[in-house]
Amino acid sequence: MCPQAVNRQARQEKIARAALTVFSKKGYAATSVREIAKAAGMGKGTLYEYFQTKADIFVAATKQWLNALESRFSIHVAGLEDPAERLTALAHAFVELVDPLDPMTARMSVEIIRQGVLQEGVLYDRRHELREVMLGTQKRVEQVLLEGISQGIFKAAHAKDVGKMAANFIGYLDGILLHSVMTKGELELKEHVDFFITTVLHFLSKPSGGPSRRGPQNADLKGAS
Repeated sequence: MCPQAVNRQARQEKIARAALTVFSKKGYAATSVREIAKAAGMGKGTLYEYFQTKADIFVAATKQWLNALESRFSIHVAGLEDPAERLTALAHAFVELVDPLDPMTARMSVEIIRQGVLQEGVLYDRRHELREVMLGTQKRVEQVLLEGISQGIFKAAHAKDVGKMAANFIGYLDGILLHSVMTKGELELKEHVDFFITTVLHFLSKPSGGPSRRGPQNADLKGAS
């Protein structure tokens, strides 16, 4: 990649990071391009040299958000060998993603869902642009499940359904996080997620599954709160 292209990509990433901060504070509709440009330390005209529309900026900011989530997952599972501990660490990473008492964090989570689910949302017709990033997390879960099966920790019968199980795993966590945001922290999020992961591990594990049956309360989890 030529230096000019690298510089352009770096500027786009800088704008996306700045936009993510503004969108997190105000939401998509209430955010202006001028505010994003100011946060990025440039003029509005300069910003339009890198993005044609506010919608384009929001897509880039959403990718920043999803990449940050993937980075968080990588940090949580680093150094963990046991598949059960890795699944638990991934679940705890989701818990830390959304603090329902932090309006900025909660707003961005809900804003991405709103803009992707509602037909008038700016992400609705552009979800394909986010597909690869979003599927990365599911593929990570699938990999952990397959490793657990290959090590004889999880039941071999589950091998044919790892895609479905991974999708359900992510779907539950997305849903419980949104529910937590909607109830403004009244839900004991970590308690519910721990109950969920304990149930999942019981379902996955062989009767003599050893460490995979310990559950989140006994696993030595790096970065778990």
